[in-house]
Amino acid sequence: MGGKRTGTGKYIHFSFAGLMVLSLFSCALLQEIRDREEAKATLLRGQRCLVQGDFDGSLNETQKTLALSPSRPPADEALYTLGLVYAHFGNVKKDYGKSLGFFEQLMREFPRSPFAQEAKIWANVLQENENHAQIIENLRLAAEKLKETMDRLEKAEKSKPVEVKAEERKIEERKGVREQLLRGQRFLAQGDFEASLSEMEKVRSLSPSAPPEDEALYAIGLIYAHFGNPKKDYRRSLEFFRRLLKDHPKSPWGEQAKIWIAVIEENEKLNQVIEKSKQVDLEIEQKKREKVK
Repeated sequence: MGGKRTGTGKYIHFSFAGLMVLSLFSCALLQEIRDREEAKATLLRGQRCLVQGDFDGSLNETQKTLALSPSRPPADEALYTLGLVYAHFGNVKKDYGKSLGFFEQLMREFPRSPFAQEAKIWANVLQENENHAQIIENLRLAAEKLKETMDRLEKAEKSKPVEVKAEERKIEERKGVREQLLRGQRFLAQGDFEASLSEMEKVRSLSPSAPPEDEALYAIGLIYAHFGNPKKDYRRSLEFFRRLLKDHPKSPWGEQAKIWIAVIEENEKLNQVIEKSKQVDLEIEQKKREKVK
């Protein structure tokens, strides 16, 4: 009799323990479901803020999504959204380095995500932009060295006789064109895009169809593509890069112009993708409002 009571007690104990485990598992599952739904809600709010131009709000809401779902969807879409926020042209806190970091994290942690391929395209474009920023800096340094060289030439010219031969006059004319090109490059480095464009157009008028017109065409392309130029115009930029390739096929600036053309065309395609995404978001929002009514 006593042995039977003990056996029944064990069964009751095990059944109770099983119910406890099941209860804990159910609570954990419910919490996970709630976290996942909340993560989707915060992501939607973050994307809505991005469409409205509220970049700080978008960052705040999207970071909440990552905190609620750090290693599973919609974390992949949250990383993609953060990359867009930091790459957006209207964001005063735009940071291509951070944007690139989020896209690379998405590709690394979610290689099979439907957003991974777009993240790869973005990463390539942003990396190209970083490379071109370095090219611009190299141009600035080259312009400074060129100025030093020209200053030495000016000092040497002062020691020559007043009467200058015809060949020397041609050299003087070419030097004047180089000086204008140098001024244009200096203005570009300083962010004075209007002055830089004016000097480059003078170079083109003084050396039509001959160097350094090719270098001036390349510089004008950079002016219209520069992210800091309030009159930035990618179409005009493409126009001058293509004219450089057409009129000066053997120019040393041709290869860089080809790279810029590819980058800008890729950017145009990505902007179209973003605009379509915005339109879809607006349509979804409109349908939700219609259902509420």
